[in-house]
Amino acid sequence: FGPFEGVLRGTMPLGYNGGCGAGRFTLGIEADGSIKGCPSLPTNAWTGGNVRDDELVDIWERSTPLRYTRDRTVDDLWGFCRTCYYADECRAGCTWTAFVFFGRGGNNPYCHHRALEMRARGKRERLVQVAPAPGHPFDHSLFDIVVEDDPSAESRP
Repeated sequence: FGPFEGVLRGTMPLGYNGGCGAGRFTLGIEADGSIKGCPSLPTNAWTGGNVRDDELVDIWERSTPLRYTRDRTVDDLWGFCRTCYYADECRAGCTWTAFVFFGRGGNNPYCHHRALEMRARGKRERLVQVAPAPGHPFDHSLFDIVVEDDPSAESRP
């Protein structure tokens, strides 16, 4: 979300992105038949079933990992995203982005609106690695967000 949302997503029915599409509008099928809401999501945490064992419609309708974004509410958000003006529509945006940084969804550090709000407050955020990636397929490091004063804020009018 941000001031250019209409330009970037003007062809969408609402004129903006309504949050993460994983398990809402998309799904990923891995070579072994594993089903995830999005092909980019890490397999171990986000596989909802396997088409070799269950019907796709049953996985889609009943699997907690695939229902995650359909069932997510503002109460599931945290950090900046929980109190954001767009929280109810956006619901923290891309699940993959938050999950691979923090080990859980619900707080998207790469939101344009968020960056503009931080800048207006004279703040900025940076990510600090707290755990390295273990070296498995689809793995990721873990990070914390540090909010700090923006040194460039003093030079702005």
